[in-house]
Amino acid sequence: MVGVFVVAMILWAAVSPVRSAIMAPGLVRVEANRKVIRHREGGSVRAIPVREGQHVAAGQPLLILDDVQPKAAVDVFQNQSDALMAQSARFEAEARGARVLSIPASLTTRISDPRVAGLIQDQQLLFSTRLQFFDSQADVLNQRQSQIESQISGVQAQLDALEESVRLTKEELSGYQTLYEKGYAPKTLILRYDRSLADLAGRRGALNSEITRLRQQKGETRLQLNSLRDQRVSQAADGLRQMQAGLSDVSPRLTAARQTLNNAILRSPVDGYVLDLSQSTIGGVVGPGEVLMNIVPANAPLIISAKIKPADIDDVKVGMKAEVRLTAFNYRKVSPVQGEVIAVSADSLSDQKTGEGYFRADIRIAPKDLASLPKGAKLSPGMPAAVSIVTGTRTILSYVVSPLTDTIRDSLKED
Repeated sequence: MVGVFVVAMILWAAVSPVRSAIMAPGLVRVEANRKVIRHREGGSVRAIPVREGQHVAAGQPLLILDDVQPKAAVDVFQNQSDALMAQSARFEAEARGARVLSIPASLTTRISDPRVAGLIQDQQLLFSTRLQFFDSQADVLNQRQSQIESQISGVQAQLDALEESVRLTKEELSGYQTLYEKGYAPKTLILRYDRSLADLAGRRGALNSEITRLRQQKGETRLQLNSLRDQRVSQAADGLRQMQAGLSDVSPRLTAARQTLNNAILRSPVDGYVLDLSQSTIGGVVGPGEVLMNIVPANAPLIISAKIKPADIDDVKVGMKAEVRLTAFNYRKVSPVQGEVIAVSADSLSDQKTGEGYFRADIRIAPKDLASLPKGAKLSPGMPAAVSIVTGTRTILSYVVSPLTDTIRDSLKED
């Protein structure tokens, strides 16, 4: 009877198929690439407003570095830029010959800042002082021109009166000349009129020379006035070029300093979840380019990454079915879900913690199984899982005798 039972069991084991599978631990991860968060310059940590696994919105602060030095650099370059802009406005107004100083809006909008207000006041005072000095010099020259013009008018009036005297003297001489020719007038009278005309001619020459001299002075004064204006414009233009050169040097430095200050607050590039947060100490030092965390995009599809032992990798192929048990949930409430192998790493990887080698197999869970998860059972990146990859079917007998046949085969190889 016992023999019959044993034979029956052997026959049952020989014909009863069971699934063969490879067991592997896995983790839920995002199929899309994670966003690596790092800082270019590095610095000291002032605040860490997020925690591991936290959902963050795009633009939300992730980590705040100490900003004392960046702020100081921005202040230095901002002060230099403001001073150069205020001086540029003054030089530009002087170069245009303006009577009123126009301050750029980039300064007037910040006039509530005492420092900016002081810069504007200083340049307005300097502009007014220089304008008054120029006006006083120009007034002197203009007054000199007016005086010369008055002198020319006076000399011209004398010359006109002299010309009238010459005309009258000539008329009188003409009458006496007729009488002299008839013997009714003495020659001494004629000679006296000739001397008078000669004297008038000399005085006329002197007056003409004086007018010429005064007109020359007027021309020289006009040249001095033009030179004064040209000198003011030239000096202002030179000053404006120097200020613009200074701004060309300071502006990119100010932009870079502002960027460094803005970078003191690291912000999330996308909506997602914080993963692999490496900083937890306020005051800790972040190195340049150091990876601080990853942001897993919120709406990216999730997959299961299983760690396959190197000894089992030959049996794992893309397209194989897999059963995934989400170990983070109560197994009584959450049943295993079905998936499919969608990718297998071409080369082995190394576990960062243990150093053990493994191959990665990515498994996508069937959408219908994801939809059937109980309420509250939501997949999150980093969640652990137990994966069974179905590699085929075998009989129960093959499982029983497999160790024996393997031993015999190995012993035959040794012989």
